[in-house]
Amino acid sequence: MMGSMARAELELGLHRVVLSLPAVDPDDLIAACEVLWQEGHRVWSLPADRLDEVAGLRSVFGRRARIGVHNIVAPEAAAEAVEAGAAMLACPVADAEVAAAAGGVPVILGGLTPSELQAGYRAGASAVQVIPCEAFGSAYARTLPELLAPVPVLAAGRLEHYQADLWLASGALGVWPSDLVTIDLIVDADLDGLRAVAQAWRLGD
Repeated sequence: MMGSMARAELELGLHRVVLSLPAVDPDDLIAACEVLWQEGHRVWSLPADRLDEVAGLRSVFGRRARIGVHNIVAPEAAAEAVEAGAAMLACPVADAEVAAAAGGVPVILGGLTPSELQAGYRAGASAVQVIPCEAFGSAYARTLPELLAPVPVLAAGRLEHYQADLWLASGALGVWPSDLVTIDLIVDADLDGLRAVAQAWRLGD
């Protein structure tokens, strides 16, 4: 249980979308992130094995974007991500030790069933991620956020646009579509494809 400790607030921005960033050349990544920022997507995440890239992105975007770290699977990794400057942490399971190691940084803990997600929230998570959110289909999206309310829920996994809309309409805090920002989109010379994807996922416009 979290006890009396204040729960860090998770801010997902206007479109309520978290975007995972693929492994590309740092210059290409910065150019791509500028396009994402221009289109209103300002919450990005890197995997735990790419902590060295957090500082580079923060040096360019500063407080203009929130740069998180996902696939945190141990409290030591959580502490390292905080030290690297991560603005949020994400763990695929309901690990209370990861939440405790976050040092005031918002934490997203994962699960699939209502019991797992509730356990993650009680462990101190700022929000919980349903992962993989596609496992139980559209009926789950229609019922789970209301069932868990007021627990903040994110849908994380392979999401089509209409599925993301459904989760948000059902009360989810946000969505985290996997593989939406691809290497091919980023290395494209004019970044028009990336911009088109970013515009299509300006949820709520």
